[in-house]
Amino acid sequence: MTAKEVDAHLNPPIPKEQLIAEAEQQKQSLLAEANNAIAPLQDAVDLDMATDEEIEKLKAWKKYRVLLNRVDTSTAPDIDWPIKPE
Repeated sequence: MTAKEVDAHLNPPIPKEQLIAEAEQQKQSLLAEANNAIAPLQDAVDLDMATDEEIEKLKAWKKYRVLLNRVDTSTAPDIDWPIKPE
């Protein structure tokens, strides 16, 4: 066996279905995080208590959530994840 064959035997490629499942799990986790960030900011806006900074943060998180929802996990592992707001 060549070194390449040994490596392939010891480290078999991950099945596409598993990569997709892992990407979908990551997507759901990131969406939950976005939802948790959005909720109190949206509350502040709804109650007319939001600062300008909170309004901008809310817009950034909502944009991030939209972009996350557009992620096609069937392309795993080649996914271009959106950048999370600060």
